[in-house]
Amino acid sequence: MRVLGWWAVRWFLGLVIATSTASAQPAPPEPPTPPTGEQAAPEPAPTPAVTAFRAGRDLLDAGQFEAACAKFTESIGLDPDAPGTLLNLGLCNEKLGKTATALAWFRRGQYRSAEAQMGEYEQAAKEHAVVLAARVATLRVDAAPGVTVKVDGATLSETERARVELDPGTHVIEAGTEHREITVHDGDKQELTLKTEAPKHYVMVDRGVKQRHYAYYAVGTGAALYLASASLSLVGRSRYHDSDHPETYQRWQGIVRYGGTSLFLVGSAAVVGGVYLYVKAPKRERIEQVAPIVARDQLGVAIAGSF
Repeated sequence: MRVLGWWAVRWFLGLVIATSTASAQPAPPEPPTPPTGEQAAPEPAPTPAVTAFRAGRDLLDAGQFEAACAKFTESIGLDPDAPGTLLNLGLCNEKLGKTATALAWFRRGQYRSAEAQMGEYEQAAKEHAVVLAARVATLRVDAAPGVTVKVDGATLSETERARVELDPGTHVIEAGTEHREITVHDGDKQELTLKTEAPKHYVMVDRGVKQRHYAYYAVGTGAALYLASASLSLVGRSRYHDSDHPETYQRWQGIVRYGGTSLFLVGSAAVVGGVYLYVKAPKRERIEQVAPIVARDQLGVAIAGSF
């Protein structure tokens, strides 16, 4: 009993000491209270492109498709490579029934999304493009090579004429003085043949220019020989008329007779030869511009002119 009582006393004293020690320790500090009125840092203001895009989305959700397209056009003008804006331009034009225009925006959005590695946007654009490509109205324009063809004021290259994608409605086709109007609906496949001929552009080719130059040289040489013959005759006659010596008289008489005559004959031959070369030289000719031929069943070039 004594041993048990002693251990009980020791346990009671230890409990009292531990309790007093714990009560003497300071309480843990409270977390600091933020100063009154302090706020988080404000978000940066959206760019004009983002502002226009958000406005377009609100208008699109409200069913105001034309106004939405205007806002998306404004946004894409500020940020031309935004895939989301490209896709929404496709959506609003699709809602307006502009199949070809929407298809062009979806194709552009698909390409840009692939570049930016935005798989979901790329897939969405591709799905819309596939659906619209199956029902878009198309037009094939057959026109002579070199003819400028315009559809609604936009010039078509010769390769683009094989397939022109059009929105439903009436469109104006121009080629020179020719003016056509056609009306298409979704799914139409039309062909249009234009009769306007390409303007004739030509160049002047002178194949006889060298021969005529030789003719000029020959005639000039002949004229020079005529002048030399006349000068020799004048000098010779002056000398033998002024001379009293028979030998001198005869020598100058021979020079004038043979030398002057020879110069005259050679000069005459040169003049005749020059005239002949000039007359026989090929005339200047007009050659029209070489034009490519791109047709459904032929490919080549056409050269027209006088030969």
